[in-house]
Amino acid sequence: MCPIKPINALVLIPCCKQKKVTPFRRTSQPIPNILPLRTQLLQQIQRTPVLANIPANQRGILNPNAPLTQSIHLYVGNFYQVTKKSLWSILAGQYPSIHVLIVSAFYGLAKLDEGVKEYELQMGNILHNGMKVYQFWKQNNLWQILYNYINENNIYYVWSLLPDSMPFFPYHRVFNKLWKILRNTQIQCFHVRVRGAGSGTGRKRAEWLVQILNTNPNYLVGMPFPPTQLRGIPNCVFHYVQC
Repeated sequence: MCPIKPINALVLIPCCKQKKVTPFRRTSQPIPNILPLRTQLLQQIQRTPVLANIPANQRGILNPNAPLTQSIHLYVGNFYQVTKKSLWSILAGQYPSIHVLIVSAFYGLAKLDEGVKEYELQMGNILHNGMKVYQFWKQNNLWQILYNYINENNIYYVWSLLPDSMPFFPYHRVFNKLWKILRNTQIQCFHVRVRGAGSGTGRKRAEWLVQILNTNPNYLVGMPFPPTQLRGIPNCVFHYVQC
């Protein structure tokens, strides 16, 4: 008799501009096949003076001796201030059916406990060859690496908390090809949107994740499907748009 595979969920969260270097020795390995793409992007940045001359990049990704910081510590913007405790709970194994990956302009996809260096880069930045960073990730099939991760980890629900606005924050659309492919599978994928939140949309998505985990983590695996209104976030309606 074959064992029943668990139903897991994946939450995609954005990186942020605000960072703090906190050297940490114990870090996990990157997800498979991501390192060659990071090397290619680093070479592109080295050839792009406007990006290569940014102090954060010189201190971090362009410095072979720069210290590594766990990604959960490196990002310190509003999203991470709201979710830090919840992310730590996921990392500690409190929610074994829930996976989280950070979508980063430089690192592509990063685990919460992966060792990363300081950097400053946005998806809308232009490389020396005229290609934008998000186009680099699309052209080099970052979606395929994510698709492999989903299949290898029995992911059946994907929740995108990623921004999707031009010109600098088209994080969600990096995976447009993947979203199209998943429509023909049993995997359910939803982009969490918040109407009327404006510049506070990212923070509201962060609050959504915290409230979901505190209320019923099984919402993330469709047992049951999460409500559009959460008691802990008054006057706010969430829309789950199929990717």
